Amino acid sequence: MDDKFITLAIHTPEHAMALKRILEAHGMEVKLHKYVASSAPIAVGVRVMICEKDLPMALKVTESIEHLSTLNLDNILSGHKGELLLPVDFNEYCLCACKAGFDIAAHLQLQPVLIHAYPTPIFNPSFSLDEAANLGVDNSLEEEYNEAEMNRDFQKQGRKKMKDLISKLHEEQKNGNIPDLNFKALMEDGVAEDVIKEYCRMSPPALVVMVTRAKEKKGEQLIGSVTAEVLDDCKVPVLSIPENCNFTLIKNLKEVIFLCNIDQHDLIAVDTFMRMFDYPDVNITLIPVNEKSDKQIKTKLISLKNFFSKTYPAAHFSTAIFPAKTFMADFNHYESQRGTELIVVPNRRKNAFMRLFNPGIAHRLLFERDLPLLALPI
Repeated sequence: MDDKFITLAIHTPEHAMALKRILEAHGMEVKLHKYVASSAPIAVGVRVMICEKDLPMALKVTESIEHLSTLNLDNILSGHKGELLLPVDFNEYCLCACKAGFDIAAHLQLQPVLIHAYPTPIFNPSFSLDEAANLGVDNSLEEEYNEAEMNRDFQKQGRKKMKDLISKLHEEQKNGNIPDLNFKALMEDGVAEDVIKEYCRMSPPALVVMVTRAKEKKGEQLIGSVTAEVLDDCKVPVLSIPENCNFTLIKNLKEVIFLCNIDQHDLIAVDTFMRMFDYPDVNITLIPVNEKSDKQIKTKLISLKNFFSKTYPAAHFSTAIFPAKTFMADFNHYESQRGTELIVVPNRRKNAFMRLFNPGIAHRLLFERDLPLLALPI
């Protein structure tokens, strides 16, 4: 049976053609048809029509276009696959993080980009300390100057550590321990989370891979986590991997939990995940986190499962429902029994005040579980 075509949008001919090129760059079949209003004697627009099965991806693309720069649009249209951003801080788990990131990049045909943020000097005097003393400037100037010098050393130390890491990666590639991919390495001054978010804003990568601290080390620092800060504002998918997690190869993932909202965002999020990993053969459990006392939630969830099963026949979908009051306890028991390897979360942005008093499910899982978590912005 031929795929059913539906109208995605009606635009001027120029905008319709531009949208067609972008959608086709994402692998969708697109048809354009003239739109004639009943009261108009000539065509007043162009219908952009797509296959019904491509609707979730098309919605995501059209909603994301406004955030893309001209350069990124050009990359999409030219077939450029994109980048995988890999923040590094040179700790003992850094090389393991890079191995996981390179494996994912090879699977997704992305270019790894290592990025390290170092502190910006807080003080840069334009005159000497002797001149400052003659002008009657407070003695604390010398302390500030020394601190600024220390901050400058961070840049030198960071560059040396980055050079050492690059050498280690080349050696690992030579020995066949990590994929032999061309990669870039960047050093940026500033706060880590701000540097990462700015890079994602200016040159959106296809994915950000970050290693998080183990559960016992995270404590109560919910607001201070770099990964949590990135989750809040990032408009690209973020994969967090706990430092003590033996992350399996992407192609070997079998047990996945998808936390859904029972709304249209689930269609977009699941489609993003399935397309990202090329419609994998996995077991996906749909678990709603909707706190509303909707008696029809089970019916809606089953309908959602049936839709996904038909759309992605390679995957195996199942469902589970937990009461809101005991959700985390029931969830913890369930995922441990299933041997869950990845949690996928459609992540809504929240400000710092809301995170402190009503943290989102992505944050709670990030801090309470030592499992890889893929947050998909919605």
